[in-house]
Amino acid sequence: MIRGLFPIQRRKSVPQDYIDFAYVKEYASFERVIAWYNLKLFGTGTQRSVLCPFHRERKASCKIDLDRNIFHCFGCETKGNVLEFVARMEGDEDDLRGAAIKIAEVCEIALAPPRSPAPRRQPGRPARRRRAAEVWAEGAAAPQKPSSTSAARLANDNALAPDGTVPDGAINPPLTFALKLDPAHPYLAARGLSPATIAAFGLGHCARGVMAGRICIPIHDAAGQLVAYAGRWPGDDLPEGEERYRLPAKFHKSAVLFNLHRVPEGEHLVLVEGYWSAIRLHALRLPAAALMGWSASAEQLALLRDRGVRFLTLLLDGDDAGRRGRERVLPELAQSFFVRAPLLPDGQKPDTLPEPLLRQLVAFDAL
Repeated sequence: MIRGLFPIQRRKSVPQDYIDFAYVKEYASFERVIAWYNLKLFGTGTQRSVLCPFHRERKASCKIDLDRNIFHCFGCETKGNVLEFVARMEGDEDDLRGAAIKIAEVCEIALAPPRSPAPRRQPGRPARRRRAAEVWAEGAAAPQKPSSTSAARLANDNALAPDGTVPDGAINPPLTFALKLDPAHPYLAARGLSPATIAAFGLGHCARGVMAGRICIPIHDAAGQLVAYAGRWPGDDLPEGEERYRLPAKFHKSAVLFNLHRVPEGEHLVLVEGYWSAIRLHALRLPAAALMGWSASAEQLALLRDRGVRFLTLLLDGDDAGRRGRERVLPELAQSFFVRAPLLPDGQKPDTLPEPLLRQLVAFDAL
């Protein structure tokens, strides 16, 4: 049963073959599509150009409107929306269904929005069809800071019901695809990860798409459903303009704690900063979840309370950013939990500490 203050209304699930083409066109990232086909965008802002892939040219005459998700080549007069662009790139301009599926994979979006039941219409008043999330996105007043029960209900709502129905208002809806990853990449072995740990976490190197060239880390919600991939550049030789970690544009990490779904309910949990630290502690059979950063949201704290956590060991990295994050998040955690926050040696992280010292730091014998 889903916990919460209000009952969750559901309707029949969206058929697997149903595609909302307007939704896909709206939420597609034309920039990611361009990168997928190894094309180079020229210019800045939302109005860009590329060398047209549909005819030979030396000067980029194909204009891309990233805001409206449309294109127009002034050289060969080919034009259309992002769906039609992908269909042409895939060799069948009439196969918009196949193009939508390809876009969903490349852009890491669903093929259709979660469907909600039609609200009851009161006499003399029009039906309210728009979801609150759509209103907030337009700049209306943001929701109030959620309570423990409301935030936990929000996280649980991301889970599909036993009959496969899609909940209304899911923040990070389950992905409709899984990336093909190579678990044998040497970067993973260099981090000291065993084949069993690599397999358990589904880690691997991605060869295509927006995560091409990166080590991908699957991220699950509290219900254990895959909601995103984080992409880590393998090594320290970052290409110019690249970030070390990449997350999907529409992914809300503040509503998730990495690895929480693998942690059994219990009173003690180790809260760390990054993915690799959580993976290391889990491999040592220590209950750990990662903030994926240096701050804790109200939704994340609610997830911990809903998991039955009372005692926390906060173990952020031993660098300037980790220490600043520790000072910021510690007072917030202390309002809801008994917290220990030992300082790590300079330059050390939970995934690099010797095991005896790590176990000593996470022991919660003091309370």
